[in-house]
Amino acid sequence: MNTPRQRTVRTMAMPVMGVKPWLALLLAALMIALAMVSPSPSRAAAANPAESFVQENVDKGYGILNNTSLSDEQRRAQFRDFILSLTDSRRIGMFTLGPYADSAKKEDIEAFIEAFSEFAVAVYESRLSAYKGQTLKVTGSSQRAADDVVVNTDVVDPKSPSAQPYKAAFRVRKATDGHPIVTDIQIEGIWLSLSQRSDFTGFLQQHNGRIGDLITDLKHQTQLLRNESRPAQSSSARGRKS
Repeated sequence: MNTPRQRTVRTMAMPVMGVKPWLALLLAALMIALAMVSPSPSRAAAANPAESFVQENVDKGYGILNNTSLSDEQRRAQFRDFILSLTDSRRIGMFTLGPYADSAKKEDIEAFIEAFSEFAVAVYESRLSAYKGQTLKVTGSSQRAADDVVVNTDVVDPKSPSAQPYKAAFRVRKATDGHPIVTDIQIEGIWLSLSQRSDFTGFLQQHNGRIGDLITDLKHQTQLLRNESRPAQSSSARGRKS
């Protein structure tokens, strides 16, 4: 019989470690080779600002991760800065805490946001090698409000062009300074922030609302993901030298 701790680790790890997890597919939607399917001039001109924002930033992330002039540490640092500039980690993180955010101490909130941000970056980085060969194509968008647009995309495996593409959507809103930013991502009908909110509030229910315990667990999961990604990167580097 699983202990509460064992159940918690499994709940938080499954989105990371599954064969087709929504969070792994999120990496595909963010990082994969958009440059390979860049739009024609007429398509680019017709795209609305939110659609252009998504395409341009996926292309930027792809450029960072495939820049062979960077060391692993430089690439990791640039990738981290890119992810944190693209997404509103604070807004997403506060939402995932649910009602626990209202009663949390300020110092706990700040520590959680930092741990949550690092966890998200580690997840994206760890799945790079598995989804590197896929491509993303913006297929349209829907406007929910003046500053709230959902950009729809297809994630396609070029090796299986006839296969049904994965569906991904980016919720683009405006940051406090007015520039666009991603506040949520949907993979095959599942919104990232809602899934994480369920995981995190479930964890906190089991741990009497102690956000410090959640922070510790997030840091542990982050370290596991980083350890997992290093061998793959090293193997890739050896392959280039051989």
